[in-house]
Amino acid sequence: MAVIDDRVQLEAGHYASIFISERPLDPPGYVETMEAMMVEAEQIQGYLGFESLREGRDGIFISYWQDLTSVDAWASHLGHRRAKARGVGEWYDAFRVVLCRVERTRWFRRAVNPRSK
Repeated sequence: MAVIDDRVQLEAGHYASIFISERPLDPPGYVETMEAMMVEAEQIQGYLGFESLREGRDGIFISYWQDLTSVDAWASHLGHRRAKARGVGEWYDAFRVVLCRVERTRWFRRAVNPRSK
């Protein structure tokens, strides 16, 4: 799966919530909780998508939001709050969250030439 999600359409004024983490490779219950939280996030008005990358214990997860109201709605979502508490108590050795307002964005994807396959 590609790191860059071509469906994510960002504009100036949107927000990126960057979650940088260190955790064991496959802690019990993590995958199931993450999948459930992504389903829940998609229900929040203003959710635009995410992109993530993990290499061993280190990961970066970026979720995109239309505005601060949608960021706050996700931050106060009960299931998300419970997952965050479980992350601190069980899964993460360290993490950092950075919230950024999008000022500019550029996007590129090389077209695939069907004859080169």
